[in-house]
Amino acid sequence: MKIAIAQLNYQVGNLDFNTQKIINAILTAKSQAVDLIIFSELSICGYIPYDFLKYDYFIENCYQKLDEIKSHCVDIAAIVGLATKNPQTKGKKLYNSAAFIFNGEVQKLIHKSLIPSFDVFNEERYFEKNKNLEIIEFKNKKIVISIAEDLWDEHRICGVFEHKIMFKNNPMEYLSKFSPDLIINIAAQPFSYCQIDNKKEIIFKNAIKYSIPIIYVNQVGGNAELIYEGASIIVNKAGNPVLVADSFKEDFHVFNIDEIVKSPKTININKVLKSNKYETLYSAIILGIKDFFEKNNFKKAIVGLSGGLDSAVVVALLVNALKKENVEVLLLPTKYSSQHSIDDSLEMIKRCGIKHHIIDIEELRLAYSSSMQEVFENTKPDLTEENIQARIRGSILMAYSNKFGNILINTSNKSEVAVGYSTMYGDMNGALSIIGDLYKTEVYKLADYINQNFNNMIPQNIIEKIPSAELRPNQKDSDSLPDYEILDEILFLYIEQNLSEEEIINRGLPKDTVSRIIKLVNNSEFKRFQMPPVLKLSSKSFGEGRKMPL
Repeated sequence: MKIAIAQLNYQVGNLDFNTQKIINAILTAKSQAVDLIIFSELSICGYIPYDFLKYDYFIENCYQKLDEIKSHCVDIAAIVGLATKNPQTKGKKLYNSAAFIFNGEVQKLIHKSLIPSFDVFNEERYFEKNKNLEIIEFKNKKIVISIAEDLWDEHRICGVFEHKIMFKNNPMEYLSKFSPDLIINIAAQPFSYCQIDNKKEIIFKNAIKYSIPIIYVNQVGGNAELIYEGASIIVNKAGNPVLVADSFKEDFHVFNIDEIVKSPKTININKVLKSNKYETLYSAIILGIKDFFEKNNFKKAIVGLSGGLDSAVVVALLVNALKKENVEVLLLPTKYSSQHSIDDSLEMIKRCGIKHHIIDIEELRLAYSSSMQEVFENTKPDLTEENIQARIRGSILMAYSNKFGNILINTSNKSEVAVGYSTMYGDMNGALSIIGDLYKTEVYKLADYINQNFNNMIPQNIIEKIPSAELRPNQKDSDSLPDYEILDEILFLYIEQNLSEEEIINRGLPKDTVSRIIKLVNNSEFKRFQMPPVLKLSSKSFGEGRKMPL
């Protein structure tokens, strides 16, 4: 049986766009005499359209697009993901479904059984759980069609996302009793670096467990804060990968399933699993930026370049994602801005070949101080005056964005966002945060990766200088925060690992420091409620992936 996998980049909610992509892939597959083509989860509407699923017209439109796709599937079969209506009067109104199409008709609708409600997932808000498990037969083969978590039995998933068993039921245990010849899993699994290898191991181990070849087709592309890496994969019944699709870009493969799973040629598992962390993170961010701009019809970006590491890394990423002609920066110095920061910024501008403006905001800072003098009488200068500088910069950057249409990109890292070391309506401004899920120590390593692979875009002075917000004389980040190595370890244990204060202290970290940092994290939650969307790169990003009360 000749099969094609179509790893495509969809636009959430753009049914016309997605349907045309699907049809084009079907036509390509037909030209190569393919018997079956496979698309990813919710491919017609894109994953996940959130509350569009609450609108009846949206679901009706999905059915209309399914009809269009059916008309192209007379002499080829297709598996397409979409939301379908639940005919029962009880339960949620919809199923997360896979339509098996052949001879111009939907031969079978397979519904998702295990509905996730953890991390960034909230499918229980929309979809009913399927309780009727069945297989299909096609070309003399018994085939299991599963959707995402349906393949992840309780022994595997607990090692990927949480420490506890996520689902009581295991659809594969039941379906394997029918002795299927092939398992197909369509998915839309968001990227997270620490989970990327675990997800592949799930597929390898399940192929071994059931002694059945597996075809896994994942969505690719960026949709707001979520990035999908693709990396679709085919493994034989021994759990060895025989085909791996590209990561972070569209891919299309045609193969004879009978030949490929019996071939002695396999791909070394270690090569599939052992990815370079910062190469992978870089690729994910670049895709997230590109798709955020393209899918929202944005063209140019604007950034406040301070001479510090974070804004430099953000500019480098934007230049590589959008091209230099689409990235502009503003330098907004005051009397507290060091000359070396200005010089380093100008050097970076030169290396990147980007447009810039220097706007001295010292007069504005003094005007604010003068205006507030009577109100602030008999008070000492403190964070208030420092934050005014950040807010002046934020206002100017937004004014530039309004006037010229450039999209302001946030430059905050995860460490400072976590402890509230940032200013609301100042440096927290922006339409998208592209390094807000990277701790400061990770930003340093990403900067090194960029310089090693992209001709030293970032001046070494920026990487080596002592971090400072430069909002008061001789200011250093270490005046307010512990060393970033210690800070980031505490934050990781508290945010990603969900450890308590006592558990973190028991790891050998200083008690007073741990207590202070956790208090800072908890007290700055109100700031994070007003952050721009953060590209998800870790197992626990701020935003959809971490919900805390105010």
